[in-house]
Amino acid sequence: MTPVLPTGPRLALREIEHEDTAVFLAICGDPEATRYLSFEPRTRDQVQAIVDRSMNLAKDSPRTE
Repeated sequence: MTPVLPTGPRLALREIEHEDTAVFLAICGDPEATRYLSFEPRTRDQVQAIVDRSMNLAKDSPRTE
């Protein structure tokens, strides 16, 4: 896996982790936060599936996502 770790004075990106599910659910599960997005609010299971998929795709070689 090629890690994605760019940083700057106000930004630090890192790989997604299982512990991030609750944070993503707080956004993707909120009707107000998703009001103008192209999807309806997600359930915890849906968000967990997205996190799992993202973690698996990060292992691909070559990495495409």
